[in-house]
Amino acid sequence: MNHSSAITHRFLSAALLTVIFAPGATAQTISEDNKILVADGQTGDQFGHAIATYSGLAVAGANTDDDNGLNSGSAYIINLTSNKLPVKILAIDGNPGDLFGFSVDIGPGIVGAAGGVLAIVGAPNDSDQGANSGSAYLFHTSGAQYAKLLPNDGALGDNFGVSVAIDNGVAVVGAPEDDDNGIDSGSAYLFNAVTGSQYAKLTPNNGAANDAFGHSVAISNGIVAVGALRHENGGVVSGAVYLFNAVTGTQLAQLTPNDSTQFQQFGYSLAIDSNTVAVGALGSASAFIFDAISFTQLSELTPSTPGNGFGWSIGIDGNNVVVGALLDPINGLQSGSGYLFNASTGIELAKLVPSDGAQLEQFGSSIAIDIDLVVVGARNDDDNGQGSGSAYLFDIDCPADINGDGVLNFFDISAFLTAFNNQNPIADFNNDGFWNFFDISAFLAAFAAGCP
Repeated sequence: MNHSSAITHRFLSAALLTVIFAPGATAQTISEDNKILVADGQTGDQFGHAIATYSGLAVAGANTDDDNGLNSGSAYIINLTSNKLPVKILAIDGNPGDLFGFSVDIGPGIVGAAGGVLAIVGAPNDSDQGANSGSAYLFHTSGAQYAKLLPNDGALGDNFGVSVAIDNGVAVVGAPEDDDNGIDSGSAYLFNAVTGSQYAKLTPNNGAANDAFGHSVAISNGIVAVGALRHENGGVVSGAVYLFNAVTGTQLAQLTPNDSTQFQQFGYSLAIDSNTVAVGALGSASAFIFDAISFTQLSELTPSTPGNGFGWSIGIDGNNVVVGALLDPINGLQSGSGYLFNASTGIELAKLVPSDGAQLEQFGSSIAIDIDLVVVGARNDDDNGQGSGSAYLFDIDCPADINGDGVLNFFDISAFLTAFNNQNPIADFNNDGFWNFFDISAFLAAFAAGCP
């Protein structure tokens, strides 16, 4: 038995050497595994304007749907791993022009409770506290409305609800046109997602007029990130991102890129996972990765095809970062694309392009990632009428990436060899309970195919 294992090991090592010295697996262009449409989609709905994912579920906004009046808006809860029909959600008190669905997020809202996942949906033009004062709503994944969120000091034109986020029982809502530090300086609010009550208001220590603080928000692991894309730290409209303690509301840090420049719009898009912050800088067509504990920049992300709205949307999960470029002309003017990067190295792993992409669809207007599932919105897709919108699902699972760093190289081969000889389930590539030539063949094929 030992002699046979040694022979197998030598054979496997020899076979893999040919792969090691073959041309390396590099970033590639990949198409979707599934296209998501809603049965009642209509002209002008802009389904996919906003998207978020969590634990196999997605919430997608259609902010100009007309079910409660012209441009009242709607959203949908989508199960990404089953054939269940999307659940449509509407504000109980929705009105024309509310733009319900302009922003969305989904996550653990009632911690420790069975079915504690909640979706949060922003309606920045709701007028409960004055024209375009704004609001946000919490929903169960069944589609039942749980609570409506309003700030204690909401006012005309604040656009509360332009951005929303939820995690670990805390809801965050941005109001970029609030005027506490000058006209359109902006603010953000923290709510207890269980009670729906506000417990903190966030403004930066150096906030100023026209900063648009609150244009983007994100929350993870007790840290709240808020983008102020027009802050003038590095020049006019250079932008900044601020970190806060989610419990106390205390400001922890201000983040700016090492190469901050005017018109960079750093903070246009924002995502956070655990202790890693991903920031889109639309004006410079780049994105940046920061450590949320040391507040240091880890990498800068630039696409293989420069410009084209790169940084409009962003998402992060673990070591994978996805960035939307809704103006990329790859399938025609403003057809759009998305990109997948390794967060640590900044290496581009794949370009995401829809198989049926067409001009003006703006694929990449929203983007989200959870584990190995990426969902990208194309708000101007025309399948259900002009500007009806759609979303695309990509499965980026890369089984040959044994060490999970997003890059296929010798270290994955070494890890596979060790796992194979130890009969570790990770090396049972065909899942038949045996470790033999068929697993070797399957690994070789997966390695040669490369990571998405």
